[in-house]
Amino acid sequence: VALIGSEARAVEPGPLTRTVRLPLVAGDARDLDDDSIIVNEEWERHTVGQRVDVWLGDGTRRSLRIAAVMPTGTGDNGVYVTPRNAPRAYADRVDVRLTGAGAMAAASAELRDAVRESGGEVFTAGQWVRATYPASDRTTRMGFVLVLGIALLYTGISLVNTVVMAAPGRVRDLAALRLAGATRGQVLRLVGAEALLVAAVGAVLGLLVAGFNLLGMWGALRLLSVRTSVELPWAALGATAGGCAVLAVVSSVVAAALVMRRGTGA
Repeated sequence: VALIGSEARAVEPGPLTRTVRLPLVAGDARDLDDDSIIVNEEWERHTVGQRVDVWLGDGTRRSLRIAAVMPTGTGDNGVYVTPRNAPRAYADRVDVRLTGAGAMAAASAELRDAVRESGGEVFTAGQWVRATYPASDRTTRMGFVLVLGIALLYTGISLVNTVVMAAPGRVRDLAALRLAGATRGQVLRLVGAEALLVAAVGAVLGLLVAGFNLLGMWGALRLLSVRTSVELPWAALGATAGGCAVLAVVSSVVAAALVMRRGTGA
C-alpha cells in the first residue's frame, strides 16, 4: 500500500474558528484538538468520529480522530491539524480579523511594523487572493487569444456566406417591393434593418446560452462551497456582437443590391 501525500496546515483551533469560516460538510472546527484532524471528502475515510492513520512530517505515525470534513475540491487547503501534530512547521501566514471598521488603518500600520524585520507583508483578504491565486502565463493567454481569433474568423466567414447564399432566394420579394413603389434605397434600408434585427436576436440567444452555462458552473462551484459572483465581459461581448451586426448588415445590403441589379438588367 502506497502512502498518499496530503499537505496540511497547522492551526490553533480557537483562533481558527474566530478568523476563518471553513466550508464544512460535517462536524465542527471547534472540535479540533491534538488527537483529531480535519480532512476533506477526497480522503478514503471522511466520516466524523472515525480514526485515520497518518504519518506526520517527521515520520511519526499517529491515529487521529476526524473532527470535521470539508467538501471535495478544497485542494491543498483541506486538511488541518494542531501545531503539536506538525513538528518543526513554520508560520507562513497569520490571519487577523478586526472587530471594528475604524481600526483598519491603525491595525495595518501596527502589523506592518511587526513584520518589517522578518520581511513579511500585510494584505487585505482581496489583496491576498490576487497575490496568491494561480494565474495563467503569457503563452497560455496568447494561445487562448489565438483559438478565440480563429473561432471568430470562421464565425464571420460563416455569417457572410449564409447571408450571401440566402440573397438569391429573395429575388421575388425584392421585386415585389419595387413594383409596390418602394425605391431602391428603401429596399436596401429594409434589408439592412432585417439583418440588424436578426443579429440582435442572435446576440440575445447567445447571451442566454452563455448565462445558462455560467449558472451551471456557478451551481457546481456552490456544491464545492466556493461562493463567487457571475461576471460577464460586457466590453468583449459588445464588441463581438457589434462586429457580427456590421458584417450581417453590410453583407445583406451588398448582396441585395447585386441581386436587384441583376434582376433589373442594369
